[in-house]
Amino acid sequence: MLPETHRNITINHHSLNYTIWSGGKNVMLCFHGFGLDHSSYKIVWENLKETHTIYSFDLPYHGTSQFPKNEQTLLPKDWLEFMEKFLMIEKIDRFEAIGYSMGGKYAMITAELFPDKIKHLHLIAPDGITTHFSYRFSTYPFLFRKLFKTQIKNPWFFKALVKTLRTLKIMNNYSLRFAESQMDTEFKRSQVYYSWVNLRHFLPNLKLLAAQINAHRTPTTFYIGKHDKVIDSKTIEPLHKLLPDSELVMLESGHSNLLNSVAKYLETKNQL
Repeated sequence: MLPETHRNITINHHSLNYTIWSGGKNVMLCFHGFGLDHSSYKIVWENLKETHTIYSFDLPYHGTSQFPKNEQTLLPKDWLEFMEKFLMIEKIDRFEAIGYSMGGKYAMITAELFPDKIKHLHLIAPDGITTHFSYRFSTYPFLFRKLFKTQIKNPWFFKALVKTLRTLKIMNNYSLRFAESQMDTEFKRSQVYYSWVNLRHFLPNLKLLAAQINAHRTPTTFYIGKHDKVIDSKTIEPLHKLLPDSELVMLESGHSNLLNSVAKYLETKNQL
């Protein structure tokens, strides 16, 4: 088999694409962060290829995956259809799951849906544990969603909001710069809108997930950057405190380069 293979799963005109990097017998399913694609995990494969085969997904509204741009939300039951088909096609019985930032939601929901198949859950500064007020504000109420959608073409409200938050020092400047970087082109603003709005009900059931992890004694590791001002150790507390056997790894990293730091950490640990 070639080291790199591209495949897709199509259900009801939704196409989920993924890339396979062949290596060792251990299987790892990888879910990237916002604004990235499957290629962000190539560094993980390069560090683990002696022991792992990597399946890295292009998540909805990212990479080459095709999902309609409408108000229809993606639900965990929809993800179950994709994953059941994927596991059947690839003949996968047991796997590790790793999710970075936005991809943390996909990793947690995958673990929740397949508690008897998950060998190890890796959560890298995961989104989906603590729901921020700004996210609820912009995605749940209909009128605010309409306002949010207008910002794709003309982000006047977003710019005014950032200016106000910066003046009043309600948010730290790093977080504001991070938000600006995610909204600085029309393509990115469209990606933000459809990723947020269509995934507003795509959240793990933390109590159920924790109960399953504890019952199956599934190894779970949280990776947090010591200098990450987007998702820190407090953000993961609602799940971390429910998992007494989970591990918290603090790395010398910020948010944007955390995946690279985790890849190096996993390589070192894999050699022990």
